Amino acid sequence: MYADPSHIRDNPIKVRLNDDEYAAIEALARLNKRQPAAFARELLMRGIAQLDQRNEEAQAA
Repeated sequence: MYADPSHIRDNPIKVRLNDDEYAAIEALARLNKRQPAAFARELLMRGIAQLDQRNEEAQAA
């Protein structure tokens, strides 16, 4: 299935959202033609990348 088994996503993390937050994720996922969980994972990974970039910029200053 995967050429590299380390790419298999098999580690769940539960995130509790209120109704408005969940509706926002669902609406944005639908607009982007994505599944809500995959869309939320992408948002999470982008947020981590931004934090990492900010940390690198702060250390360089």
